[in-house]
Amino acid sequence: MAIPVAFSTLTEQQRRMSAAENLFALFRSMQALPDAELVERDDLSFHWAPYTNSMFHGAWRPRLTRESADRTIAETIAWYRARSTPLIFWFIDEEATPGDLAERLQAQGCIPFEVDAPCMVADLQQLDPDLLNRVPAGFHLEQVSDAAGLHAFHQGFTDAYQLPDWAGKSWEDATTDLGISGAPWSMYVGRLDERPVAINILMLGGGVAGVFGVGTVAEYRGRGIGAAITLQPLLDARDAGMRYGALFSSELGKPVYERLGFVDTGARLSRYLWIDPTISFADLG
Repeated sequence: MAIPVAFSTLTEQQRRMSAAENLFALFRSMQALPDAELVERDDLSFHWAPYTNSMFHGAWRPRLTRESADRTIAETIAWYRARSTPLIFWFIDEEATPGDLAERLQAQGCIPFEVDAPCMVADLQQLDPDLLNRVPAGFHLEQVSDAAGLHAFHQGFTDAYQLPDWAGKSWEDATTDLGISGAPWSMYVGRLDERPVAINILMLGGGVAGVFGVGTVAEYRGRGIGAAITLQPLLDARDAGMRYGALFSSELGKPVYERLGFVDTGARLSRYLWIDPTISFADLG
């Protein structure tokens, strides 16, 4: 698919890296959380915050050599284990090195979580607001502004992704600790007949408006809800002065994003998950 002329103000490499750079900005912003830690080096960056969801403890922007990679992976895992971290995400962006990093991570116990997710970008001025109206009767969405809305996000997150309660609770707790108005991200909830059925997180950073954690409860998919919960935060970002949106997509979500106007940049982002073999998921709460 050709890149529209509207993207001419972004270089090819900026387009390709926009979703990854937005994600890195999110991780840097987590330094504001209580007791959080952030380490940024030329060869690797990693962050930690005291919440169970693995988005709060991850290693990213790996620029390792073949000689250093295995040692650095082991040292980084040890750093997390010293902090009693049950889960770690490792992110491989398109500039990551060495080329066999995925195999090296798996050799040290990491498992594929999401491989080669398409990185997509959109010109926010080209979005179609009319898609907000193509939803079932009784559906409405809102930006989270209070504790009740934050808890609804928590519920919608765990239901949409079919994850344990701690996965959504981590986002609720972290945002509560920062204060909703003080958090570097904004959270959105879509409800149908008052049930939270769709969620999204908006992050402005890396020069773009990024959305992540976009999800719709399974039985409500295919009804325009996923498009609406994706679109509204991006329209808000456009109104705030942002020109471009970026995200990394699942294969399930890609057709939805293309209908919204997102273009596959050709770049890919992968996640590998390390799980502490000494813990039981039943102990995570």
